[in-house]
Amino acid sequence: MKQTFLFATLLLLSLSACRRESSADVNQKRIFTIYELFYNENEDVTYARAWFRFGHSNGTLLELASPSEVTFEGDKLSFNNVLAFYEKKYAGYKSFGTFHWEDTEGMTYDNSIEIHPIHFAALADTISRSGAFEIPWTGDPLAAKESAGAWINGENEGDAQATVTIENGAASLIMPANQMSKIGAGPGQIFIQRSYFPDLMQATEAGGSIFGRYRPKFEEVVFE
Repeated sequence: MKQTFLFATLLLLSLSACRRESSADVNQKRIFTIYELFYNENEDVTYARAWFRFGHSNGTLLELASPSEVTFEGDKLSFNNVLAFYEKKYAGYKSFGTFHWEDTEGMTYDNSIEIHPIHFAALADTISRSGAFEIPWTGDPLAAKESAGAWINGENEGDAQATVTIENGAASLIMPANQMSKIGAGPGQIFIQRSYFPDLMQATEAGGSIFGRYRPKFEEVVFE
């Protein structure tokens, strides 16, 4: 069964489509920063990641030039030559930490992020495809600067469906009936994820964003 995540696919396509430049060749104040602390319970791995783009969120990807570097909790992030981002992996769950970036001119920026957990509430073993499907979770309802998403993979190729909510106070997700009908009958998987995206504490003139994400273990069900 193919595990497809719409948000990951779009991100990879976006990264692959952009050419890369050295951060030494651009105005340091025009570097847009993106930070992510992501825990995947399926792997029991936490990822600290950073992207640097010129000008805005879709700008040219940048590779940091010495002496510029980015760290998380004092650990240097390594550059991924294929996808052009910086990353450090940690075994287990790291719920909080601070990214530190120093540009080529010695300016420093510190931004902290925390992860807000989410877990499935009890689900039936068999799920109907003939109507809307509510996916409840345990943990706090959504608050400001948060979102929750669900991805469902059926047995057929290309039948994955996704839904997202940013509604304050939400404690469940709804997969609409028209999307449920597109999922193949038989065994499948349900994934959920919670994202927290506060404002950056320290940023360049170009700005940036920061995310704390939690993805619990997926649920295996049967669609009928």
